[in-house]
Amino acid sequence: MDKGEVGVSTSTYPDPPPYYKLYTDDNVKQGSAPKPPPPIEGKYEMFGQPFDTNDPTINSLEAQGIRRLYPVKHNCQQELKKLNHSILVCFLELLDILINNPASEQRIQKIENLQLLFVNMHHLINEFRPHQARETLRVIMERQKVQREEMIAALTRAMETAQKRLLDCKVVAEKLKMELEKRKPPVAMEAKHIEDMQMDTATSSKQDSKDLDNIQNSDYELCDFVNSYIQTVEESFHQGH
Repeated sequence: MDKGEVGVSTSTYPDPPPYYKLYTDDNVKQGSAPKPPPPIEGKYEMFGQPFDTNDPTINSLEAQGIRRLYPVKHNCQQELKKLNHSILVCFLELLDILINNPASEQRIQKIENLQLLFVNMHHLINEFRPHQARETLRVIMERQKVQREEMIAALTRAMETAQKRLLDCKVVAEKLKMELEKRKPPVAMEAKHIEDMQMDTATSSKQDSKDLDNIQNSDYELCDFVNSYIQTVEESFHQGH
């Protein structure tokens, strides 16, 4: 690894590695993109900091070269209360030194003691991280369970409503079917009714034709009467002259 690569890897916001350009959509579809590297095992560096996959989730204070102020087997709550009390006392002592003798070497010692107390307290708090992760996961799963139960209940209510409406529609359809069957005449009667309608239609047609003939005959008689009357008037007129 050259100096340029080291500078890039240790910067606060390093650029992505240049080979990311090889993972285009076409290369991924064709299978020509490089395969991802295997999981790292053992020691490695990331952003200039050494890491080891075999290390525990929370390193001990001794592994970090820090003096432990509480026993290995301890009650976290009690030890946190003790450390909090020690921090307050040490801070008050530091204020007293700064007021009475700011140039005293005890000032530096008190600052170092405060730093050690805060590091121990922070380490104790970090021991609760796995427990916090489990509790967070439990809360998420319980929330998902409640959401799914609510969704199942809503789907059940919707299904029951749909089934009820289908049953209502089925009852209405059966009632309509029964009404239609009651109103529908038998087949023989229906055929007779059709035949009667045809006969009525034929009779009506004949009657209409007869009425038309009667109307035409009346017209002819009226015309003959008018012609004879005209002739009689003319003859009387000629005889008078």
